[in-house]
Amino acid sequence: MSSSSNPSPSPNNQGCWDKLIKLLTTLGGGAVIVALLVLISNRYQKPQQLPSSTQTPIAPTIPDASTTPTPEPPTTPIPFRRDTIPIPSTPEQTQVEVYYIASSASSASSVMLKDQKVSVKNDVPDKILQSAFEHLLDQPSQEHLKSTIPQGTKLYSINFQDNEVYVNLSQEFESGGGSESMTCRLGQVIYTATSLKNDANVWIKVEGKLLPMLGGEGVIVHDEDLSTPLTRKAFRENYSCL
Repeated sequence: MSSSSNPSPSPNNQGCWDKLIKLLTTLGGGAVIVALLVLISNRYQKPQQLPSSTQTPIAPTIPDASTTPTPEPPTTPIPFRRDTIPIPSTPEQTQVEVYYIASSASSASSVMLKDQKVSVKNDVPDKILQSAFEHLLDQPSQEHLKSTIPQGTKLYSINFQDNEVYVNLSQEFESGGGSESMTCRLGQVIYTATSLKNDANVWIKVEGKLLPMLGGEGVIVHDEDLSTPLTRKAFRENYSCL
């Protein structure tokens, strides 16, 4: 007869079986089956896998450039500038000459025109001359000066354009006084009207009409055809109030 085909147990297996036989003998019949089942279960149970201590790193997600919003540039506040706000200009003080009558130092009987400077807060020629005539038609502030223009005379208008000055006075301008008074009041108007420009031409109106003659003494103001203006030069050459 040939030898058995079952392989001989290994030394380790043989030891296990020897222990098992001794255990079965000691425990007896009922416990034999239980022990046998436990042994078989332990022998063939798969070992539990332990979690790996190392983990595969997760690659970072790169966002899609097409879906990423473009950040807006930071808004820089506009600094406050004073020159962006319009500031109204204040007219400067303008010195203007107002002419009155003063006694001559050489002779108490003779008179002459004397200027008094007045500050006007304006830079428009018409407004400057208007302020000058408002002072002229009042009594002078200095005691040694006087005016030959009758009280109550009103200024209706004064215009300065193209080297021409047009003065429109009320009818009181013609009233009262002799030839000397008439001549001097004429000089007061001419010199005050030309205080901004000494060589300007002056046209005197009363109640809106050019004045050919002044008063009953017949002091000629404008010529017969009313075409010749008054000037400082003409006054010095033809009148004696200076």
